[in-house]
Amino acid sequence: MTTPPAPKYRRELSSFVALNTALAQQKLVWDSKPYFLEYSTNSSCNLRCKMCPQSEELPMVSTPRDKREELLDQLLPHATILTPSALSEPLLNNMKTLIPKLQEHQVSLNLITNGALMTPEVLEMMLPHIHQLTFSIDSQIKEIFEMMRSPANFEEVTEKARLSVARCKEVALPVTIHMVLVADNVPHLEGFVDYVVDDLGAHDITVLELLDSTNDFDQLDAFGVHGEEVVGAALEKMRARCEERGVNLRIEVHAPHGQEFTYYDQPARINSAAIMDIMHVELAKSHLGFCPHVMGYLKVEPDGEAFPCCRGPRELRLGNVIEDGFEAVWNGEPMQRLRKQMFEGNLPKVCQGCAVLEAPKWFK
Repeated sequence: MTTPPAPKYRRELSSFVALNTALAQQKLVWDSKPYFLEYSTNSSCNLRCKMCPQSEELPMVSTPRDKREELLDQLLPHATILTPSALSEPLLNNMKTLIPKLQEHQVSLNLITNGALMTPEVLEMMLPHIHQLTFSIDSQIKEIFEMMRSPANFEEVTEKARLSVARCKEVALPVTIHMVLVADNVPHLEGFVDYVVDDLGAHDITVLELLDSTNDFDQLDAFGVHGEEVVGAALEKMRARCEERGVNLRIEVHAPHGQEFTYYDQPARINSAAIMDIMHVELAKSHLGFCPHVMGYLKVEPDGEAFPCCRGPRELRLGNVIEDGFEAVWNGEPMQRLRKQMFEGNLPKVCQGCAVLEAPKWFK
């Protein structure tokens, strides 16, 4: 008689305990599995955002149709939370393939969308599967928003986000507004807080650091254009406005500006995804200097190429899940080498100064 697999929640907890053991004993081969998975069936996007490599017309990459279910069946049994992204718009995934697999493997979605395709009908379809919903909106100034996120329409995205936030509040689903910090929006950060509260009805903002990933980096770079002191002062004024308006603020930029401030009790669904988020933060705080992504995150691109973090630097390539299989990627020589570097504090150059690595130092 074949023994049925343990319930998903038991496997998640067992894996997390194994991760604690691996970190404590500085093991290089781990029995734990990644609970955060980033994977999209394709790299398609409806926008050409100025700060994204998609603006340079990257070729669209898609998982071969005959490999999609096989790949999902390799990855999802271990995962608790899926971020369906590949420099792409998650709502352009093949949902007919994805949603049944989410249900089968009991995986929740971390959905980060540009909002242009988020109709009420789409939201209702996705709602049972979402753990966290995030809208990427970089400015309350129409001209800046549409310059950054061409060809999106500011009024349309604002209205879709507003309706979505209202609906999510009814079911206690957390909603965050992401903004990428660029030179153009630095003078308007205080007003952005008012826009998020008054126009969107949201109370959670994340400010993201601009990555040097496009030819427009120099003209967009807030710190290069305005200087550290000016940007720091603008972020402090934003924080003060968040405190006044009751808005949570997470600033994911390089030291000394990165911070997290809690001024609002964000609604949340208590499930495996929510609990894993909390445990992950606590574990990261206990192992400062060891990247939280390397602990429990795996990024798999549509062609199977795998990386230990959301930024997917080529220097940290782990292998190819389609060609090599999951285990060969998760415990292969490149990952073992990276774990050893993390334990020794001998960080790869690409990791040095990364906001993800620094963030646990300022977690509350």
